[in-house]
Amino acid sequence: MKLDTVKIKGLFSRVLNNKMDGTDQADIQTYIKKVFGDGGTTPDPSMLHQFNNLVVEQADEIAKPKVTQLLSLLANVQQEKRGNIKEIKIPKKNKAKVIWSATGSGVDLVRVEGQETVPAVPKTMSTGFYYEPLDLVTDSIVYFNKLVNDIADAKIRLYLDKIHQLTASAITAGKIPAKNVQTGSNLTLQQYNKVASVLQRYGGKPIFVADTLLIDYFAFQQGTDSTFKNFLTEEVKGELLTALNPTTIGRTTAVNLTNPFTDDTNSKVELPVNKGYMFAGGVSQKPFSVVEYGGLRQLTEQDIEDERIKMKIVQDASVNLLFGEAIGIIEEQAAVSI
Repeated sequence: MKLDTVKIKGLFSRVLNNKMDGTDQADIQTYIKKVFGDGGTTPDPSMLHQFNNLVVEQADEIAKPKVTQLLSLLANVQQEKRGNIKEIKIPKKNKAKVIWSATGSGVDLVRVEGQETVPAVPKTMSTGFYYEPLDLVTDSIVYFNKLVNDIADAKIRLYLDKIHQLTASAITAGKIPAKNVQTGSNLTLQQYNKVASVLQRYGGKPIFVADTLLIDYFAFQQGTDSTFKNFLTEEVKGELLTALNPTTIGRTTAVNLTNPFTDDTNSKVELPVNKGYMFAGGVSQKPFSVVEYGGLRQLTEQDIEDERIKMKIVQDASVNLLFGEAIGIIEEQAAVSI
């Protein structure tokens, strides 16, 4: 027996946005107990499906601004309905031609820019998820918020995982110039700066996106490098001393990834901690194109052995690397690890 979807959606939204009114806390506890009982009984399948659908819908709304904020650094992001096919317009660089002006002098046209289009064919990205009904029944507000936010973060990691795969393949195939890649052991700030120098020619301040461990590795070299340490401002010194996530590395801006532990021993994380990406900031030509087809979807089952609720989170999207020359890859193979 399903309950009023519109009312439940409104309740979920108020809880997630800390805008609960007088009875909302009691209402969500009551609703969760209607779905899961005391946490040890088998939920009604239709109510469980409704609950999970609404949870994923709320997670998608939370994820959208996060996805847009992060992906817009490295990709042109577009939305499209499922069932449609979006055409991606790609500027095509043509070789220069010589024409003659009215005075008879030659005019060398450096570039003539046209366009071509390619279809953004959607592929299905998915990841697994599970939760314990007893947690939701015992502490409804806390675990409900955690469940929704964990699913939102999982969506972001779906895209980042796809980008990791694409860049690895592109490096192997030679689609990313060698000057854009620094891979090795005990990389220095000078090597980091070589990649930044390449990308700054595209315009804008380069942006480095990586796990906080790799950002720290390069950020703290600013205090010991024989050249950089002479130019450290008091602001940067203060940031290195107290900031949870440093944002300044030389002439680049650092952006850290959400990359939580995935085991009980704090020894594994979702994404590589030793690999980061650099992009030209504030320019229209992004290396990636992302077309998102529809929103997050979910499939649900309950394991009769451990009584966990298991969900498959699915997103249809087209993720393409269009301009390998506009991305930098930095991978530290020795000094950075969990």
